[in-house]
Amino acid sequence: MDIYNKKLEAALKRYNLSIKEPTLQTFFKEILSSENILPDFEQQALMLKLISNWKLRKDEKIIAEIVDIKTGDSGNSLVTIFGVLSVDWPGLFDACTGVIHEVGWNISFVKGLSLPGQHENIGIVLIGIAISDKETLDKIKKDKNLIISKINQAAVGTKAKTYLLSEEFRKLEIYSQVIGHIEKIYKKDDIDKIIGLNGEAVKYFAARSRDYIENRKIEDIARQIILNYEFVSSIDKTGDTIKLDITNFQTKAEGTFTGITVAGPSHLLHLEDCLKTIEYTIPNFSLKHNREFTTTHGVSVFRIEFVDSTGNALSELEQSRLKQAFSKLVLTKKRDRAQWIESIGGFEQYARAIIPLLVREAEQSKTTQVYQSVSQATDIFIDFKIIVVIPSNQSLGQGVISKTVNKLEEVPSFHIHSVKPPKKFGNTRVFIIDMRVHLTAIENTETIYETIREKLQQSIGNFRDFDAGMRTLDSAKLRAIREKLKGVNKNIIRELYYSIEDFYRISASGDEIADHIKIILEMLDIINQDPRLILRIIHKTGTISPSGDFIPSATLLCIAYKHQFNLLKYIIDILEPYETTLSRLEKSGRDILICRLTKNDKPLSEHDERVLIKKIDKLEKEITKKNST
Repeated sequence: MDIYNKKLEAALKRYNLSIKEPTLQTFFKEILSSENILPDFEQQALMLKLISNWKLRKDEKIIAEIVDIKTGDSGNSLVTIFGVLSVDWPGLFDACTGVIHEVGWNISFVKGLSLPGQHENIGIVLIGIAISDKETLDKIKKDKNLIISKINQAAVGTKAKTYLLSEEFRKLEIYSQVIGHIEKIYKKDDIDKIIGLNGEAVKYFAARSRDYIENRKIEDIARQIILNYEFVSSIDKTGDTIKLDITNFQTKAEGTFTGITVAGPSHLLHLEDCLKTIEYTIPNFSLKHNREFTTTHGVSVFRIEFVDSTGNALSELEQSRLKQAFSKLVLTKKRDRAQWIESIGGFEQYARAIIPLLVREAEQSKTTQVYQSVSQATDIFIDFKIIVVIPSNQSLGQGVISKTVNKLEEVPSFHIHSVKPPKKFGNTRVFIIDMRVHLTAIENTETIYETIREKLQQSIGNFRDFDAGMRTLDSAKLRAIREKLKGVNKNIIRELYYSIEDFYRISASGDEIADHIKIILEMLDIINQDPRLILRIIHKTGTISPSGDFIPSATLLCIAYKHQFNLLKYIIDILEPYETTLSRLEKSGRDILICRLTKNDKPLSEHDERVLIKKIDKLEKEITKKNST
């Protein structure tokens, strides 16, 4: 090639290029080397093959060819070429190259062109993958059919695809602006967890429509993304707490909204609770948008946007009242949990379930385990039980208990009631601290868990928050249960799942948990049809063996009674002869109890079931008679 020919000189002048000849020669060598990956004659031959096949097979939407070509001066280099021909559309090139990247290959050569047709343009895309060694060759041989299959699906142009592509391009444009803003305002080292490949920003944009994103300011979107990340990170570290942000923001087309971002452990926080809290504080509010997601660690984040009954965003006073209402919601949840524990036998019985789990985890992980539980809660104080399990490979150290007590009591509102000295369990030692936290001296109750964690770390060193581990297990199990119960509303499954007793929920098989949810759903159907004061259903539960056989493990009893009758103590008396795991929820004006029953670690016999049903029916008659007099 004569690099000084007139056409080349004219072209270079158009770009105002003044390049010395040695540099120009170097550039040309690089360009020629790149072009040699797929020489012009090979490109043209493959294009002619595609066009020829198109003429013969016009009923096919896609013509695709694969060819392996030896290239280079010695013919030792190998390139696998994918040739694609289709009716041209705006996303054809990106669709084809996207498939190659999705399957995990780097592109060494790519060329696209559009040819005028009689009725519509024809698009041709050539993609080359350089084969460097036998391992790469073997892999491309395995992937060829998969790539062609995906290209056949992706490369067909439709109006819907063109529309979706334009939607995504607009979202991508806004995404780039948001990332730029986050980079300006967020200066911490963990920014990649926000703007990286699997960061919060990607998840945020993937889950929202173009209309939603276009109607929000760049600054407000960036703030939401950062809040989501910071709230989840904080809860992962501090455990059983709730994070809340209430802010007014201006939309581009709908006026000013109030936006709430609230996050907390999934078992403690539900969308229904949040909406009820807003309705209680801001009657007849108008919901504009809501979205929720749950992390794999079991942290739920809710975004709720709304206006008041007059169509306006909240005043500062109303925002303050709403913050207080959310704080009260958390306290009420903890109080309800404490009262439930007391009603089924108090913390000592509850501890019999949790301590073996803590001990097992400490023995397996060789890491100290800590579990915090609320044993009593009022508007004035919260009583905590703190269980510490230290594996034998870690020394308790001199005076570790007194050091722990002293560190906790450094906080003015923390008062230690009692400490149970270390007791040996397996290859661990366990001690329990009873502590009361007076709320009058605490402005924000959500700081309590974080403060307890800090003080424990100062005294016993690094430990694992067992609650955090439970949240992760919970989240994974909930996803598995949803798979088992396809067709049932996901929000209903979530609500019923978290109504099941905590430790049983974690340790039981997925089949048993699914049976719990099914029996509740069955009871909810009966409640709508049967007015009797006490309703009951009894079934066997168990697991399915690999051969498909049902292996019973327990008897499931579901009882529903009208909330005002407070029958729990009578039912507990009836269940006294059996080993019982009790769960409860309130729904449709009734208390619903789900009881997992065994006798000598086996499901109840038919005789025991008949005796049990007679006792429940007798109680129902007595309550009905008493209520009618």
